[in-house]
Amino acid sequence: MSDSKVVNFAKHQQQKQAVIRREYERILYKQFLGGYTVIENLGLKGVELHDISKSGCLFSMDPHDGAFNVGEDIDFRFYFSTNAYVPAKLKIVRAEKLDEGYGVRWQYGCSFDLANQSYPALEKFVDFLDAFAQAAREDKGDQKNLPW
Repeated sequence: MSDSKVVNFAKHQQQKQAVIRREYERILYKQFLGGYTVIENLGLKGVELHDISKSGCLFSMDPHDGAFNVGEDIDFRFYFSTNAYVPAKLKIVRAEKLDEGYGVRWQYGCSFDLANQSYPALEKFVDFLDAFAQAAREDKGDQKNLPW
């Protein structure tokens, strides 16, 4: 009998789906979903979303726009258009200052306030992201004469 390596297809498929989900999430974050937070005495400031799950999210922001402390509760807005957003309450659970070579940014890991009345909408959005990542396909220009 040879020394053959057993391949776990289910694990491989889960890993591939996780990579695809992250790729599609990045597209959605950059082109569809905007994140903003309210900074005391500075107003509404844009952030860069990196990840979202049912328990929380990860974002980064320019330190000139303010900074948060671990344990701090913040107001957050997930914008789906220029004038429509879903409000959220976040708790900062991790804060890290990152030197990205071209400048410094703060990166924050946050948990959602699950009791907030808008949380069910965020939960369904995360479900949508999961379903989208499983069903979406890349358009490679191979479809001709589409019905629309």
